[in-house]
Amino acid sequence: MENFDDMLSKLRDSSGEMKPNLHILNEIVPVEEQVRYFKFSKYIQNNNDKDKFDRNYLIARLFTPEVNVEDKRYYLTVLASLTDVAAYRAIEAYHRNPLEKELQNWSAMALIESRILLDTELSGEKQFYVSTGLGGKDNKLRFFAVIASASRNEFTVFQKEILIRELQFAFDRDKIEIESLEIKPDYIRLLLLCDLNHQVNLSIENAIKECNELGDFVDEKFLVTNLKQLNDDEISKLLRKEEQPSEQE
Repeated sequence: MENFDDMLSKLRDSSGEMKPNLHILNEIVPVEEQVRYFKFSKYIQNNNDKDKFDRNYLIARLFTPEVNVEDKRYYLTVLASLTDVAAYRAIEAYHRNPLEKELQNWSAMALIESRILLDTELSGEKQFYVSTGLGGKDNKLRFFAVIASASRNEFTVFQKEILIRELQFAFDRDKIEIESLEIKPDYIRLLLLCDLNHQVNLSIENAIKECNELGDFVDEKFLVTNLKQLNDDEISKLLRKEEQPSEQE
């Protein structure tokens, strides 16, 4: 987390808040798809004359049900490259209720790119995009966390209550929001929203320390990432790997 904490410090202004020219994607879009979008956007901008695009035609085609998905992917990307409020509103309307659900993520990327271009023109200041796989909300970054039992046995009802209580206390103190919390037999998984003035890993460490004063039942090692959510199979494999003894040389 050290390198990530260094990166976060560069995103803060003098008051510790996120700099106003930074943009965070609200939706959870896989990093691979974000990269794919920006590569295609760069190709569009490098190989086309924007003055030749008919904005109204592009918007009309975007909302035509018979048009195929790949063409609409192209129209969204082109509209996002135009510094044009009407183009932005069209992308916004499409993203709110996309005719093609497979373009939900693509339209989210187009919307934030269009917003960045408009903000750049209005403010005269260069804008920056903060790319994470889990995005964020209200100037907070989203994190996925997994906290497991120390023995890999099931938590007791009492242990679950203590762990949830201590986590809630630590998160409330550090203004961290719990978007979702799932309790499994031997671990819990969380989606959290944290501002730039606090560190999720430190909050969790403090909560685990308080829990373990009552019996060392929580693993001191835990997962925190802003790249992706792990499914239950991936978490189980990770926990089994942690249990395996290291090879002796």
